[in-house]
Amino acid sequence: MRLQLPCLAAAAALSLACSSSSSPGTTVSGPPPCTAAPTPVVAKTPATQAFAGSSAHCGVAPYTWLDTPDLGDVTQKGPHDHIVADVSQVLFAQGNVKPTAPVHDVDLDQIAYVTQDRGKKVEATALVAYPSDLDAKADLDVILVLHGTAGFTDTCAPSSTSDAKPLIAALAALGYVAVAPDYLGLKGLGAPTGFLHPYLVGQPTAIASLDAVRAAQKLLVTEHGTVCAKPRFATIGGSQGGHAALWVDRLAPYYAQELVHVGVVATVPPADLVGEVNRALRATVPASLNTAAFYGAASDWYGVSNRLSEVFLSPLDKTFAAELSATCSPGDDLRTKQIADIYTKTLLDAAASSDGVAKVTPWGCMVAENGLTTTSVKRLAPAYPGYGVMWVIGEADTLVDPATERPAFDALCGQGMSMQFLECAAATHTKATAWALPEIIDFVRDRFDGKAPSAAANCVRSAATQWRGTPS
Repeated sequence: MRLQLPCLAAAAALSLACSSSSSPGTTVSGPPPCTAAPTPVVAKTPATQAFAGSSAHCGVAPYTWLDTPDLGDVTQKGPHDHIVADVSQVLFAQGNVKPTAPVHDVDLDQIAYVTQDRGKKVEATALVAYPSDLDAKADLDVILVLHGTAGFTDTCAPSSTSDAKPLIAALAALGYVAVAPDYLGLKGLGAPTGFLHPYLVGQPTAIASLDAVRAAQKLLVTEHGTVCAKPRFATIGGSQGGHAALWVDRLAPYYAQELVHVGVVATVPPADLVGEVNRALRATVPASLNTAAFYGAASDWYGVSNRLSEVFLSPLDKTFAAELSATCSPGDDLRTKQIADIYTKTLLDAAASSDGVAKVTPWGCMVAENGLTTTSVKRLAPAYPGYGVMWVIGEADTLVDPATERPAFDALCGQGMSMQFLECAAATHTKATAWALPEIIDFVRDRFDGKAPSAAANCVRSAATQWRGTPS
């Protein structure tokens, strides 16, 4: 059940080329410090203020977003790593990525930072990577990198593993600041979070991710090196991270108005969560287990974990949430079971009906409000003139269903989103991102350059094609 952002498995094999220490490396002396990071701006327009004060949903107790200057403050630093350019060059060669500028050595820090959850101050953790070999001071754009399913509790934080670092470093090696949040509930430093990661719940994941961008800016202000982070960022996410990236697109205009969001790449995203869950409860498919994880983990955030007997058969209603807390790869005992052995007949009958699960309280509301095609959160048009969204799916994906997500793309286009569509021929769930990586990097570069996305390709759903990273 543990899914990583594609490319990480290949990167992990190269992790021995990284050096690590328990404290930050030597900083470059001489250059003036970065200018102070901009003060967080949360919900400063009438429309966004109304949402910030009423963003609770599906029975969650009412709360109001905090609007304080310490959002994104770095509270702790973990291990520091240095990754040489040769490691990134190998990854680029494997993915058929051809850099258009020199590839850099990179420094990488694990940090803890201030964010919020349901109107209360909490901490989360992230990796921040940035070039370490610049000869002169440079203000660099930021890439926010959002990972796939990694687990549901603090011990599963990707920033505490070696898997994530080479890929994050490779993006920074192209001349960016790369920041990869662990998400709320996946905390790699400091005191325990105290609750499960709210898996596939859009709001807390997007908020922690946006505060990670703020934290990267604030970190580099204190480093006194040659790298400063611009208040301008693009977002790349795969699988759960693709879902999270689309939620960053949705909430950035509300929550981080001082930042300039230039665009999003969402790969293999479960955007139509209602459609995906209905499919997972109508037949036993790989997503049936992910659906169990959603209900088991999200019920904690929504305050209904005491009602899991409405979702799971006994004894799973008592044991599954505990299993999510105990291991990063839960559900081994469920892999051979059919959905009728896991879920209640009431829930399965609802999924089989013409209405599906959407009208089941609160479980249908939880699914609908976290699906991009069904949420009640209004999308505000991005202000950046070159803004664009790239949507990538894999033709052979058996986890996030292409037949469900193709019409989801159409539906979001119908709601006014401007998007480019890529379907990778023969690509599985874990291969689609890797095979489209050259196009993804080009897309992000064009957004930072202010180029308008192709008008001819806007919202055109083309046939599956071999992209530049497809193995020959």
